[in-house]
Amino acid sequence: MKNICAFVIISLGALAVSCASRPALLPSKNIVEERHFEKAIKVIKMNSKLIKKNFEPREVIISGSGYKTVNDIAVKGLCLIDESEFPVSYDFSAAASTDGKHFSIPFSVEDFENDVSYTDVLSWSPADEDAGLLLSFDDTFWDTWRQYFDLFDTYGAKVTFFVQGCPESRAPSAKDTDLKKFCAEAVRRGHSLGFHSVNHLNLTKVSAETFYEETAKPADIFSKEGIHFSAFAYPFGFSEPWMHEALSPIFHVTRGYGTNIRFYDTKMANNGYIISKAIDNTIYPDEIKFENDIRLILLAAKFTGHCIVPFTTHDISDSAQWGIQIKRLEYLLETARDLKLKFYTYNGLRDRFAANG
Repeated sequence: MKNICAFVIISLGALAVSCASRPALLPSKNIVEERHFEKAIKVIKMNSKLIKKNFEPREVIISGSGYKTVNDIAVKGLCLIDESEFPVSYDFSAAASTDGKHFSIPFSVEDFENDVSYTDVLSWSPADEDAGLLLSFDDTFWDTWRQYFDLFDTYGAKVTFFVQGCPESRAPSAKDTDLKKFCAEAVRRGHSLGFHSVNHLNLTKVSAETFYEETAKPADIFSKEGIHFSAFAYPFGFSEPWMHEALSPIFHVTRGYGTNIRFYDTKMANNGYIISKAIDNTIYPDEIKFENDIRLILLAAKFTGHCIVPFTTHDISDSAQWGIQIKRLEYLLETARDLKLKFYTYNGLRDRFAANG
């Protein structure tokens, strides 16, 4: 009997040693990847700041060609879980909100390793981040612009006025406001100044001497009068690459003008050249389209957390083709405020580019 007991004890001991020496059973690779995918979905629904969002394709933005319509805007993100990558796409055309401050945004996420995808909706509310609006006004409408300083204050908006003319220029409305007075008042109210040439010529068609007399020379005259410009806006938006370099010692930022939608990264140093989207009445004859485009463009910029969208118009008028209706301007400013977008000026952008450069 003792021998039998000893045999059992020895056998159980051997079994215990055998079990202890075996490796623990681990989840299969597929199970681990499934858990990663589930975690990625949760992180995306939380709209974690760990997900870096960008506009795609990147070459569209970097090259300056931009998006032709709001339907072309594509915001992508990348969720990284334990070295596994899960690309995510956001659908802003289907974004919904009941109050303009809280949003439901559809998204889709891919697991390329296992060839699966998942779609859902995340809840999002804008927070204080670097994303912003870069709003500017062009030409000789300074006697009208100054009438809306209080409106800009109401929405906490700071803008850039690209003035045209010489220091002694008078307001086209024949009131007693001259350009120097307007510039001083605009700066005092916290806005920024840019230059838009003397005579609004197509600078790609003039001689080198005329180019100088329309850009650098008058800027120096203004400077001696105590008026300093942060940027230069090309008339009609027409320019050639050599002009950016030629003007860089005088204007840290140069600006073009077009109808496509462009976004610029607040953390990205560039060559100081920006193309701004036109939002004039002639570009948007339809009221519903204007509001829909503005809402989606600003929403997309804000959702990235770090992009700026530039807009440009001219007069502030309900009838001017090259200008913006008053109610449209208010809609733009109110939407930007509700989305908690920062109001950037070209002077502030110049400083940011200089810091990043």
